[in-house]
Amino acid sequence: MFQITPMPIVNVETPARDELTASLGARAALRWRDAWNYVLQIVSVGLFFLIGFSISVAAPVLRLTLGRSRSLQAGRRILPALYKFFTRWLHWSGMFRVRFENCDALRHLSGAIVAPNHPGILDAIFLMTMVPRSVCIMRAGLKYNPCLGGAAWLAGYITNDRGSGVIRQCQAKLAAGDNLLIFPEGTRTRADARGVNTFKSGFALTAVLTGAPIQTVFIERGGVYLGKETSLVAVARIPVEMTIRLGEVFYARPGESAKELSTRLETYFRARLANTDDGVRLRH
Repeated sequence: MFQITPMPIVNVETPARDELTASLGARAALRWRDAWNYVLQIVSVGLFFLIGFSISVAAPVLRLTLGRSRSLQAGRRILPALYKFFTRWLHWSGMFRVRFENCDALRHLSGAIVAPNHPGILDAIFLMTMVPRSVCIMRAGLKYNPCLGGAAWLAGYITNDRGSGVIRQCQAKLAAGDNLLIFPEGTRTRADARGVNTFKSGFALTAVLTGAPIQTVFIERGGVYLGKETSLVAVARIPVEMTIRLGEVFYARPGESAKELSTRLETYFRARLANTDDGVRLRH
């Protein structure tokens, strides 16, 4: 008689099944991470507007109780502290990674014009955490914004709707040792701009009349979130990478007009910045 010995059954996991399981797990993790990142993004936007609205509510109360001079001093202390808090939140949440490279000179400026390019909404906030006694020159329409107007009023920011009066205010601020934060582009960089938008001449006229130094600043930013053509609620590629570097210091030359000085700086920025599909980059 022949005896047939049954073969043992071996349970073998096929490589294809392992790969499928791993792929499904990775996709689920990616979807969860994307959803969580978007929650952080919306929370950050909400926090930004909440802080701004709170300042707008508090500003008239501070002005009434402290008076104009003391409320201005209070605003100069309160706003940088709030900007630093918001910046730390962005870092902690993983929304932004902002690097300041060789920017220590910003902390020691007095009576200077700080002139950066302007790729995103939060550029001024990041810079004002570094520049002491900074006064922002802002678009006139923003003073009616319920989330931004209060901060401008409380801290004595200057709006660009007063013609020659703007220049006189700028001269007075510089003479008092304040630093003017001015975006020469006037608004955020357009996606189709060659590095930067065409520069305005108001900042240059101030430099010509006062002899104040112009400290140029380059802001690199990955992606397009918070750029000119993007919505606040558009899905961002997180973290948003930013690098802020100092450029050269410019002075008005003898006999140089404001238009000539503005063109000279615009040429300088265009030669060093590239506006790409992946953000604003410094040319190497």
